[in-house]
Amino acid sequence: MLLLVMPMHAQQNIEGVITFNRKQNYISIMSKLPHITQEDVDRMSLTWGKMGDGANYELYLQNNKSVYLRKEEQSENGYSWKKDQFVLIRDYDSKSQEDLIETLGKVYHIKEDLPKTKWKILNEIKEIEGYLCMKAETKNVIKGQTIHAWFTDAIPMSGGPEGYGGLPGMILEIDINNQDAVITATKVLLNQEEIKVPYPKKIKGKKIDRLSYNEMVKKYIDETIEGKKNPYWRVRY
Repeated sequence: MLLLVMPMHAQQNIEGVITFNRKQNYISIMSKLPHITQEDVDRMSLTWGKMGDGANYELYLQNNKSVYLRKEEQSENGYSWKKDQFVLIRDYDSKSQEDLIETLGKVYHIKEDLPKTKWKILNEIKEIEGYLCMKAETKNVIKGQTIHAWFTDAIPMSGGPEGYGGLPGMILEIDINNQDAVITATKVLLNQEEIKVPYPKKIKGKKIDRLSYNEMVKKYIDETIEGKKNPYWRVRY
């Protein structure tokens, strides 16, 4: 094992789109809340089942930048529900990030330097969409989560879904708390000519730094759990 704080290294100019599917196991998530009993878990399992089809996201890559956002899709009946705004922009040349995140009734605008994530590289490999991937681990101390990432050095950009990055290659899967939520690549299209990156037409939201945003989310989670409710109905897991 290696315990590393991975620097943002020189990257090749890769263009393309990686599609990810994000699934959540709501029963598993709720079963870990301190006020939920086994009887509650059994009842929820019968009512809701486990993971559904999940939501699809796209990671656009161009000019050493990436944009991650939910894929535009219509339901089978032609209607589409309003989705919370969630756009994550990374610039690997300037080592900066710009996020638009809608949560707790507001859209927040976070713009600052990319963080340095402490990763532990593990001695495991698996194949995802034809790419041999290595496993790494980190912690989300705000939400008390263990994060496992599967990354490939065959795509030499240190990015990934959900804003994760800092590894020596592209992350193709994120596993949060032993499959409470799994975000995995379902299609990788690289070296696409004339790719159109969907940058937001307007950057509009309440400006906040990452530390203040994390403190706000942590306070809401703690207070909601203390009130014997599930914070993850309103906060992204």
